[in-house]
Amino acid sequence: MSSLENGLKILTHFSKERPVLRVGEVCRELDIPKSSASRLLKTLSEFGLVEREAGDAGYVLGVQALALADCFVAARSLLSMVNASIDELVSEFQFVGYVAVLSGADIIILRAKSGSYPLRLVHAVGRRMPALPTALGVTLLARQTDEQILTALDGKLDGDEARENALARIEETRRTGVFNLFDGMRSGVSAVGAAVCDPARHENISFSISYPSDAVDEPLLKRMRARVREEALRIGKGVGDPFWSDPSRGVEMS
Repeated sequence: MSSLENGLKILTHFSKERPVLRVGEVCRELDIPKSSASRLLKTLSEFGLVEREAGDAGYVLGVQALALADCFVAARSLLSMVNASIDELVSEFQFVGYVAVLSGADIIILRAKSGSYPLRLVHAVGRRMPALPTALGVTLLARQTDEQILTALDGKLDGDEARENALARIEETRRTGVFNLFDGMRSGVSAVGAAVCDPARHENISFSISYPSDAVDEPLLKRMRARVREEALRIGKGVGDPFWSDPSRGVEMS
């Protein structure tokens, strides 16, 4: 076995249950001489992958191992996965894709991507705007309780009818997982969106495809809804989102 293989094998022996490795343990488990084990650990320490524990009790993982772990996590963060999904959806349908987070009664646009269809980007990255009636906002609000929603929207809803309409939209989103906004903030522009949550990081992110209402017929809209939902389902299951991890979410309810 090569020195590289032995060095990598040493790294695989670290775990939460076993944070410290001693030279003798490496010798026994890799069946190599003490001089070889010491040399391998010294090389790994020179590259920051391991470091000596205080008191020379053994070796622990080093800062470079943490940097590599951070790269791994970052590449699999909720935002990175949602960004990849938006790229796929925009490439497939050629409309405009958005990504947003909720901030009180508003959303903040994190990503905006244009397709080849001549629909101008309306919402710039960093823009703050009312959550209602956007597809991005409705899908994020749907992750909160009615009480939380009404508290956040206090003063934003004009009367009982507006409040009931808002809650009806949110309840529909909870039922299906996606929300369609027809002729929303701009006349003639509609959107279909969904939201995903990473419970471990307490992150909630929504994404949507915005399109000219007259450019999409019913079969295409159905396909767009299915694809948006499919992406949300895939991401949600991947991060342990309780909503999308529910077995009943496998097929959209009619």
